[in-house]
Amino acid sequence: MIGRPRSLRARLTLWYTAALAGLLAVLGVTAAVLLERGLQSTVDASLMSVANVIDESSRQSQPFGPDFADTLESLFGPGVADRFYQLLDPRGRPDPRLAPHGRERLPLSPEALRNAEAGRETFETVPLPASAGGRVRLLTRPVVERGRLAHLVQVAMPLAFVDAARGRFLLVLVGLVPFALAGAATGGWFLAGRALAPVDAMVEAARRIEAEDLSRRLAGAGSGDELGRLAAVLNDMLARLERSFATVRQFSADAAHELRTPLTILKGEIEVALRAAPDTDEYRRVLASCLEEVDRLGALVEDLLFLARADAAPPPEEPVDLAAVIDDVTPALEALAERGGVALAVEMPGPLPLRGSASMLFRMVLNLGDNAIKYAGAGGQVSVTVRQNDGRAVLEVRDTGPGIAPHDQPHVFDRFYRGDPARERGGTGLGLALTRSIVVVHGGRIDVESTHGAGTCFRVVLPLPPT
Repeated sequence: MIGRPRSLRARLTLWYTAALAGLLAVLGVTAAVLLERGLQSTVDASLMSVANVIDESSRQSQPFGPDFADTLESLFGPGVADRFYQLLDPRGRPDPRLAPHGRERLPLSPEALRNAEAGRETFETVPLPASAGGRVRLLTRPVVERGRLAHLVQVAMPLAFVDAARGRFLLVLVGLVPFALAGAATGGWFLAGRALAPVDAMVEAARRIEAEDLSRRLAGAGSGDELGRLAAVLNDMLARLERSFATVRQFSADAAHELRTPLTILKGEIEVALRAAPDTDEYRRVLASCLEEVDRLGALVEDLLFLARADAAPPPEEPVDLAAVIDDVTPALEALAERGGVALAVEMPGPLPLRGSASMLFRMVLNLGDNAIKYAGAGGQVSVTVRQNDGRAVLEVRDTGPGIAPHDQPHVFDRFYRGDPARERGGTGLGLALTRSIVVVHGGRIDVESTHGAGTCFRVVLPLPPT
């Protein structure tokens, strides 16, 4: 059993050749049928001409004169004119005026006789003995005089030349089709190779692209055809992969940097304690410092785990009242504001039901509020407002802190991003990244508006379920 060709080029060539073979078969059959009908029409027209001559001769005072044989010979050809015509009386018996010359009589079918009595001519294809000419095309035509059937004229023509013409046509057709298919297959193989050459180039280029070097791109993206569009899509995918790998590498470097600092402090404190003389107060101070760094490491690890879960988690679907979430987080924000000497104002409308995770939304509001309180500073002001706008819940957290420089604003949601030193207040550097992940999981968006030196506003827009 022949397997399916694995090469796309071979399959295209095979399909093209098979389609051409089917087309040639249909064209060949159509041409053969048209040739058969054309030859038959030619024979029938010749028979009708001969029948007219015989009919006209039979009506003359001296029928079938000396010029009659010459006329038939010009129509039928020499050696045939005296064998393939006869004149019959109304009952189908030979007319003595034009009886066959000792050769095979032409047959008269009952159908032809009935048609003649009705005044209609009949064309038939009838077999004769091989000695009499083989298959012939026979015309039986009635001759009507004064409204009655006077006699019948029968004219026949051998079909040997028709069979020979048909045979030559089929021989030429069968002989040329294999060469035509072979030429078409060769041309199709060449054209398929030319058409698929860019694909081979893409395959080779893709093989040279590795995870460590995703800066290369596929050629041909600007051609505008199907392969050009494919190259453009693959280049876009490579660009996204390159950005993703760069983000992962940057994240790994930032995480390692953030983890290295507390570990270094822990190691230094422990080494100092080991070198110092035994002292309970010194040990307590070292242990307190170590505990503080452990807490910082724990917070960093928790934030990283939360980010990983938020990125991989499906959208939560439990019913949540955003106003109730704000109400739950307000005491914690008030405690933070009181400790930092910041004036806090919270404005809430009525219930705002949406679908999501209450714990995630609590973390989102707490992160934004804590971030605003830190940067507002002592004597500053922070406001948390929630409103409904065009089927969406809008949360705004404003502070009167130093603001964010314009060149830092596009990066404030990046993980471990460090921008303006005036805005660095400790922490893990993951709070805003966590907040954005929570917003994205809930199908919303988060924006920042800030004027350097005049405060900042973080705006979260969350979709509300249809009522």
